[in-house]
Amino acid sequence: MGKENLNWRSYVDQGAIAGKWKPAGTPSYYIIDPKGVIRYKWAGAPGAKAIDAALEKLIQEAEKEAQNPPK
Repeated sequence: MGKENLNWRSYVDQGAIAGKWKPAGTPSYYIIDPKGVIRYKWAGAPGAKAIDAALEKLIQEAEKEAQNPPK
């Protein structure tokens, strides 16, 4: 991550993860929520705008949940 100046986790896998998730192509992008659920996935590079929009939606959901915790 440091070598490539990435500020997110990046993995390459041809084993267990690829077998379970069955990526449609290379590269494949996934956004996983804090509970470990795949919320967004793309085959091929979706572009910064799509990733930013998906992350913003998840951030807004998390902020809303923090303001209204379950009773």
